[in-house]
Amino acid sequence: MEEIHDKTQIEHWIGKGNIRGYFDTPNVTFHAYRYEKGEYITVPDQRMDKILFLIEGTVQIYGIREDGSLSPVNEVESPALIGDLEFPDQGITPLFTEVKTPTVCLALSTKEYRGQLEHDLRFLHMLLRSYADKLKIFSAVDPVTAILEERVVLYMKNICQSGEINGIERAVFQLRCSRRQLQRVLKKLCDDGRVRKIGKGRYKLVV
Repeated sequence: MEEIHDKTQIEHWIGKGNIRGYFDTPNVTFHAYRYEKGEYITVPDQRMDKILFLIEGTVQIYGIREDGSLSPVNEVESPALIGDLEFPDQGITPLFTEVKTPTVCLALSTKEYRGQLEHDLRFLHMLLRSYADKLKIFSAVDPVTAILEERVVLYMKNICQSGEINGIERAVFQLRCSRRQLQRVLKKLCDDGRVRKIGKGRYKLVV
């Protein structure tokens, strides 16, 4: 992790993302950090003392089962919020957030501003929207709710922008299945006319 000290660049990112618009608290100070592929933003044995706005890059969020296997949660790309789930629990997290591509984040210290943030309606509404988005993802890809074919349809309908899978690897991670399983299901959905292949690794839900 490397801190970015260019105040002009930081203000550019803040303005571009309208970051201050998510807060009623005035004059909050943001810092910026650059992470390289393979670094971890959150790990279970370290408290998360920041709210991070993902400005550039992609991260994977996952847990580790008791047998040591990986339990995928989500793969997110900018713009996104990190630290929202940890905020109510004093920064405690059971999850790893691993950087998959070079990433830039704007950071607000929850250690410094917790008192104000706990009474900041705009900030709390932002957290609620973020929680709702994550619940939608979890419900769409929950392996116990439906067979894989229906999970893929729910995923494309509720999670994918414009009902389109654009990249098999991300879909595999989020749906918690193998690449072979997903390709087999997508082929069947294409044969059934429910999905149309529109390019390499790109599939669109037929409305």
